[in-house]
Amino acid sequence: MKSTSSIRRIATFLLLSAPLGRAPLVLAENWPEWRGPNRNAVSSESNLPRHWSADSGIRWKVPLAGTGVSSPIVWDERIVVTATDRHSQEELLIACHARDSGRQLWLTRFWGTAVTLHHATKSDMATPTPVTDGKRIFALFGTGDLFCVDMDGQLVWQRSLAEEYGPFENRFGHTSSPILVGNSLIIQCDHYGSSYLLAVDADNGKNVWHQPRPGVWHSWSSPQIIRQADRSTLVVCAAERMEGFDPRDGQLQWIVHGLQRECIPTPVIGHERIYVVSGPRGSSFAVRPGGKGDVTESHVDWRFDRGAPYVPSAILVGDQYYLLDDQGIVTCLDAHHGKQQWRHRIGGSFTASPVSGGGYVYFSDDDGVTTVIEAGRKSYTEVARNTLGAPTYASAAISHGNLYFRTPELLLAIDGSQGKSRADAAP
Repeated sequence: MKSTSSIRRIATFLLLSAPLGRAPLVLAENWPEWRGPNRNAVSSESNLPRHWSADSGIRWKVPLAGTGVSSPIVWDERIVVTATDRHSQEELLIACHARDSGRQLWLTRFWGTAVTLHHATKSDMATPTPVTDGKRIFALFGTGDLFCVDMDGQLVWQRSLAEEYGPFENRFGHTSSPILVGNSLIIQCDHYGSSYLLAVDADNGKNVWHQPRPGVWHSWSSPQIIRQADRSTLVVCAAERMEGFDPRDGQLQWIVHGLQRECIPTPVIGHERIYVVSGPRGSSFAVRPGGKGDVTESHVDWRFDRGAPYVPSAILVGDQYYLLDDQGIVTCLDAHHGKQQWRHRIGGSFTASPVSGGGYVYFSDDDGVTTVIEAGRKSYTEVARNTLGAPTYASAAISHGNLYFRTPELLLAIDGSQGKSRADAAP
């Protein structure tokens, strides 16, 4: 489905030299939010790196000002990450680095306003991924503090959602990443306290709408948006349910039952469907948006009851839907009918979600090993296994021909020139 997302913009056109006078035009794409353009973790770029190690294929590697597991975002010449001072619940950091060199351009420091929980190793106060529209950067932290800064790091506005609506009470901390829909920043806060959805005006941070969610327990999933000719729907996954809301006013439109109680993965959109999974040992669904009320029986096209991940989000690449469970088993389904095409154990333990581009899918495990496979194959086809030599819990970003990884302490760029074919690299 072709998206009209206002935050998916072309960053620049790069004219690259090629042998024998050839000069192909290569599209460079921004990665402005959690899971990139359209929040589906698929880049339209090609010539991406396939081979690297801790000592080779790395364009640059720089230390971060603090720790965190939020993903990096990329806009034009800037890379932005959030961090905290170790597991401090007070000092909250937003850092901007130069895309070409990794040099830190600016660093902002804020104070947290509430104490909350976090996972001992895999989450902290800098777990939600920020989002940008190219003019402003919006960063939500696990303390419930929400900041808007301009592209030079100057504060535009801030709010403490914990002070206004109560501290976040998820035992693994708050991980849900905000989404921009038009000029509204939408935040999902499902937890043991008073759950709610919130839309704030991106210009000034004031409420557009606030939707209480009584009876909704916890969720670590991030909201998604599906756009159709006649409407847009905000898609939210939580304990035992997926719901569709009108993003203009926060009114509930429909609900699908059947998810597990603990929901972490973010749904993906494609083929006029919503692909959703929650675990552990849950089911995967392909759901047609629309309808009113409970549409579990009428709008679920197919269901698959094996291979569901607990933490990593799934990925849709063309006509194939890939599920990666936390123990390193990849299940490839036909996206139209939900039939299994292949299943393969790559091993490892996984927290980060897969990304894709240039005809490949990248699976990065907790030890920093990334397995690269060919997309679109009817059987498992491995291309490479590459290690960073450092733990990797955050999902990678793809932009300007490079892969960008964030370890707990480092920001790295994997050199995109590694992705050129031998013919292109020949003199």
